[in-house]
Amino acid sequence: MATTKAVVIVEKGKAEIKELPLPKLADDRILIKVRAVGINPTDWKSIDSAEANRFGSRSGCDYAGEVVEVGPGVKKNIKKGDRSSGFVFGASWYFPDSGAFSEYVVAKEHVQLKTPDNVTDEEAATFGVSVTTVGQGLYKSLGLPLPNNSAKTPFPILIYGGSTATGIYGIKFAKASGLTVIATSSPHNFALLRAVGADHVFDYKSPTAGAEIPGADGEQAQVRVGLHGARGR
Repeated sequence: MATTKAVVIVEKGKAEIKELPLPKLADDRILIKVRAVGINPTDWKSIDSAEANRFGSRSGCDYAGEVVEVGPGVKKNIKKGDRSSGFVFGASWYFPDSGAFSEYVVAKEHVQLKTPDNVTDEEAATFGVSVTTVGQGLYKSLGLPLPNNSAKTPFPILIYGGSTATGIYGIKFAKASGLTVIATSSPHNFALLRAVGADHVFDYKSPTAGAEIPGADGEQAQVRVGLHGARGR
């Protein structure tokens, strides 16, 4: 196991599968054999707009797989043989051997999860970028109450593009935080969004949606904008 196949950016707008050395395992990282990957807009955009400093970098952010080696400095309770999922900085000019679109990937411990037994690798490969984006958007940027200390009185939040992977996770987290969730999507996804917890759903193409949304919870309340669900599935 000295080499790995990986998707590598070779020039602007072009990537190829190459046989490369196995990524070096730093003290605070884990080495994972990749079983499934997730697709994000940043993956194709980083290839399409790549400059020379990205040439040779491995592509891909979201992954799920099995831990095959653990660095001596890793503090998280994760060991060889565990199933793991999360994300890495694909197409990085600082760490070109990072990238999830590979047979093996090296990842920082603090942005990885131990995949639950009831979650498949394909499902787990949707966690990384989406869950991290939700955490940064809802809780770090907006300072919303965490699910373990949910809002005593619900207040409305708008998640625009609720049917994307990030949008769906945003709805679930916002509901767990005790909020009233207003979401937008195409009408054929209304049932899906209600099923995952949205209280009110609007057609994002409707010319009247902007006027209707502020009163969706029964009051002319100020709606806090939480996420723009830009990550599609």
